[in-house]
Amino acid sequence: MTNPIALAGSKRERTRDQLLVAAQALLGEQEATALGLRRITDQAGLAHATFYNYYPDIAALVADLGELLAATHAAAMASITEGLTDPATRFARVTRQTLRIAALQPGFGRLMFDVGLPAGSLSGELRLRLRLDIAEGVERGVFRVTDLDLAASMVAGAISGLALDLYRGDLTLAAIDAGTSRLLEQLGLAPHAAEALGHEAVDFPPPPRLPMRWLALPEIPHHEPRVGQ
Repeated sequence: MTNPIALAGSKRERTRDQLLVAAQALLGEQEATALGLRRITDQAGLAHATFYNYYPDIAALVADLGELLAATHAAAMASITEGLTDPATRFARVTRQTLRIAALQPGFGRLMFDVGLPAGSLSGELRLRLRLDIAEGVERGVFRVTDLDLAASMVAGAISGLALDLYRGDLTLAAIDAGTSRLLEQLGLAPHAAEALGHEAVDFPPPPRLPMRWLALPEIPHHEPRVGQ
């Protein structure tokens, strides 16, 4: 049986979450560069000095929020690829779910594109994930790619561009499946197979809920901030 006390987290973990939740609430109205220590602690209902028990400055909190964004995305991707052995199917589902999150969860899209979180937070995690799937696909003869790093970078950039246009409303939801199919073709998948995977009937879970919290992530090891211990 799972220990409910462990699920609740330690006092330190809960307070860290309070600060991150407060920052997310403020970022609904302003950019990361406008965050102030007093506004964050007031929003969190904490004493101002408490902040320094967790972060040396606002930049460190923003960096931690960027890592939380990447970990939240990773958890969402794990939930739709668990047990899948085909790299092309995993690639298609990761791409479609990533784009669905940007299109259907405006708050997540804002954190991804508008508020100034570290640019590599999500893109780096996504590129690594895609590279692994592409490499396995090449090994199995599913994909035809000569330069893995270049392919992963180009695909991750294309997904980020599609996600931005979906978030902005410049593309409709129909672009998700069509765009996924085109990316699979560019990786060397046969057109009919790419079309089938891009439009596969999948019961996608809803986008991650906001605010994001380290304590809410299932089976994703979270760690203390890298600075300000």
